[in-house]
Amino acid sequence: MIKDKQQAITATPPVSTENRKVTTPEEVVKNPFAEMYYAVKRALLTIRENPEVPTSPPFFKTIAIDNGQYLRIIRDTNMEMEVAFPAIFIHFVNVRYLVQQQRIGEGRATMRVRFILNNLNNSDPDKECEPFEVFQRINVAIQNAKGKEPALNERCNLTYFDMPQTTNMLQAYWIDYEVWFREISAWKYKDWIERYLVMPPFTNHSDAPLHDTENHGNHPRPIYKEATGLVPSVEEPGTPEEPEQPDE
Repeated sequence: MIKDKQQAITATPPVSTENRKVTTPEEVVKNPFAEMYYAVKRALLTIRENPEVPTSPPFFKTIAIDNGQYLRIIRDTNMEMEVAFPAIFIHFVNVRYLVQQQRIGEGRATMRVRFILNNLNNSDPDKECEPFEVFQRINVAIQNAKGKEPALNERCNLTYFDMPQTTNMLQAYWIDYEVWFREISAWKYKDWIERYLVMPPFTNHSDAPLHDTENHGNHPRPIYKEATGLVPSVEEPGTPEEPEQPDE
């Protein structure tokens, strides 16, 4: 005898959303000048007061974009009293973009690194060559950073070093680097974890029981008054009230 085989009907289990990740891409545009500045700043922070003690304080007390501080400092009257020395300022000059159709967003510039020392005895025999040592430490730090800083990978070549002609208790110097830059954008991927959210009394687990994986059931609180924060001056009939609690 041939018997009909019927498949047993089983209840659909709740949909589990635990550790369920959704990867979404997000475009991130990077500014080449900001990236070069931050890369150089991180490199300069590795220069310490005592080169043999990595935990000693940073040599430069001020590292900032040069928006005129350098010229105001080297005047006869220093107009930047709040600047802590030694200080270093970074200035981009002679910025030019390439015009080739296939190289849109690429350009060249001169990155001028200006540093100011405040040795009152700068003419003493044991101090007069210190600017050369500081210049060398700056250049070594920037060159070492080229291996781990993508913003400096394109080109960052030393081209010029200048000394001050006069001093006003401050010694100002600058170093020029030829830098190539490229405007780039990248994709950053974010892993989002799916969660089912209920907001009683407006939504509850009874609206989508398939997502109630932990069998919470409907949450009795908060009630409408607690959720909205509105207190009517006159009670109207039909206003949802707090559910009655069963007697214990």
